[in-house]
Amino acid sequence: MGGETAKGFKGYVKTTIFFTTYDEDIAKDIMGRIAKKFKVLESKRSRVLKEVYYIVVEGDARSVEDLLRGRVNWYKVDVLEFK
Repeated sequence: MGGETAKGFKGYVKTTIFFTTYDEDIAKDIMGRIAKKFKVLESKRSRVLKEVYYIVVEGDARSVEDLLRGRVNWYKVDVLEFK
């Protein structure tokens, strides 16, 4: 691939974001703001626990912690970089 960055190759970064909220409007707002800033690879709402949301984006999205802090009950931001 001649130095290109592609999924699973050296230098590729993706971030998985989990959060919980009982307010669907807040969840939609957060998901929309994340989608405006990052390329969304996958996005889901749990079928079992409706308050759990999951979104995977391309790139280092640690900055979303500022968006989540104080607005959701719980969150986890997991950055994965292929080296």
